[in-house]
Amino acid sequence: MDPSPRKPKRFYHWNRELHLYLGLIVSPFLLIFAVSTILLNHGMKPSPVESKTTVPIEVREGLEGEALVADVLDQLNFTGEVFGRGKFRNGKTTINISKPGNVKFVTVDIEKKEALIANRSFGFIDTLRYLHLNPGPHKHPTWIFSKAWGWVADGTVYIALFLTLSGIYMWTVLRAERKAGLVALGSGALAFVVILYALIA
Repeated sequence: MDPSPRKPKRFYHWNRELHLYLGLIVSPFLLIFAVSTILLNHGMKPSPVESKTTVPIEVREGLEGEALVADVLDQLNFTGEVFGRGKFRNGKTTINISKPGNVKFVTVDIEKKEALIANRSFGFIDTLRYLHLNPGPHKHPTWIFSKAWGWVADGTVYIALFLTLSGIYMWTVLRAERKAGLVALGSGALAFVVILYALIA
């Protein structure tokens, strides 16, 4: 028996299965990016709930710069993506610790041996904004969860590309859908060209 006719069918079967199940796996992440894009487009930015507190800290001898920042964060038991290299000016430095739904600005005062903590808590909408924008381009996250989210974001894009290409393949195979598919594809392409022309003209 000639196995060649079975190969396209087998490929189509696996392509269809991957298209279905990968689409289901990635759908929650696509939903997050879709909703957050709408929020960003319309400038929806709710006001955070803010609070301030001052806590004593121990300034260990011999520590400075990033090492001192890391030690202070350990004392405060704060986790998140840290922005701030520990550059002190007049005995003070400010550290930004960000995570979805929360941002802390920690001002370390070496002379007073205390840390002023300005806490900003955000709602669900701004948490989606954070997930959309972070870790962001040209950034090298250090927090393990920021790195993991970056991998998830990349994976979502790659799977979305696969879903697009596999969908086009299945459309070309299904003869009954070719005319309707051409109309849909042509409409999308025309809308893209018109919008692009309006933007750059």
